[in-house]
Amino acid sequence: MKNLSTKELGYINDMLSWELLASKKCYQYANQETNPVYRQLFFDISKISQQNYSNLLGFIEQANNSQGGQNKQ
Repeated sequence: MKNLSTKELGYINDMLSWELLASKKCYQYANQETNPVYRQLFFDISKISQQNYSNLLGFIEQANNSQGGQNKQ
């Protein structure tokens, strides 16, 4: 895998922040929603954001391992 630049790592860090925030907000909205259809929709979106977050972390770990641990965050 190609080495990631500092700028690329910054973009990924931003994406991690956005996914975490989206997950937390959707979970909060789901707990406040009274309509069961919307409640489930918010829970589903929260779960998708959590999965995206995990995938991004996995990508960072894979990149870090392939680069010999050069870019630790």
